[in-house]
Amino acid sequence: MKFNKPLLLVAMTSMAGFAQAQTAEVFGVLDVAYLVTSATGSPRVNSISTDSNTSSRLGFRGTEDLGGGMKASFWLESAISPDNGTGAVTNTNNQSTGQSTSPTGTQGLTFGRRSTASLIDSKLGELRVGRDYVPSFNNLTVSMHPFGTNGVGNAGQLFYPVAANGTTARTSVRASNSVAYIMPDMNGFNAHLMYALGENTSDVYNPDDGKHTGIRVGYRNGPWNMAYASGTTKYTTAAKVANDYTQSNFAINYQMGPAKLMFLTNENKIGATNTKTNMYGTQYGVASGQIRFAYTTLKATGVANDATQVAVGYVHDLSKRTALFTNYSTVRNQGTGKQFVVGSGNGVTTPGGSSTGYEFGLRTSF
Repeated sequence: MKFNKPLLLVAMTSMAGFAQAQTAEVFGVLDVAYLVTSATGSPRVNSISTDSNTSSRLGFRGTEDLGGGMKASFWLESAISPDNGTGAVTNTNNQSTGQSTSPTGTQGLTFGRRSTASLIDSKLGELRVGRDYVPSFNNLTVSMHPFGTNGVGNAGQLFYPVAANGTTARTSVRASNSVAYIMPDMNGFNAHLMYALGENTSDVYNPDDGKHTGIRVGYRNGPWNMAYASGTTKYTTAAKVANDYTQSNFAINYQMGPAKLMFLTNENKIGATNTKTNMYGTQYGVASGQIRFAYTTLKATGVANDATQVAVGYVHDLSKRTALFTNYSTVRNQGTGKQFVVGSGNGVTTPGGSSTGYEFGLRTSF
């Protein structure tokens, strides 16, 4: 068979240009650990768990170069549980009644971690639409908290909101139906704005239910990294009482040699109730990995109880993609409280009781 060489060269050149203009990849993380938790008044629970160092996930992402400094981007990311092979729940409207009650995600694979489409301009920033992190959540991640929101030392145990007065907030981490603007880095300054819809009809008594607005402004340069963020979600209870949820936080850290010194303060308000949380911690780099430590205090008003948490951990890098890790944490409820626990396998049944957990695991990414 004979080929027209000039035509073949044109075709090959066009295909190469397309490959350079558009990229796509499959990515993921598998995180599995042996976990032991115990709580005052409850039996010990032994389990194989996930998300102890980094959240397990499976995703697809890509970009297309549109020219002139403009790109289009997509990102689909699903939470997975490698210990049992299930997916995870998601929330479609940011509302208290929109969350699946299944804790194991037996409905299968969803892209509840992130599902976005974007237009990115190298000078103007990014316009992002879909389901994504709310701006205030970014101050709870591992860049601002020694453990981020993973494992027995995770920030979520004392930094996430407590259900109150008929409202269970669903936007402490992500919001669906969102439109966000992410400012490009400007001499260290950055910003993230979001507006998300609850998608209600206009003739109901709570048309704004599930609507979220949030902002985060930060500065990162040299050894300093700091940011302030706040977000509010509109909620109205079945009794037609406004019970909005507001989260505000400030995080700052400073890299001093091998030690990153970290402070994070957060307040969650639901109606007249609030919880205020402060964390002091460090990520300390060593030749083989990283030592982590966090001490957290929580003060509650009108809901739950005061509490403290101590957590320590170590990550041992085997390669750039694979690590072994271990964590230990204890949460102590104050007074007659029993709200806060390590993990979810058992609860504190004795007033003023404590909860403890430790884990050993493996994390690998691709």
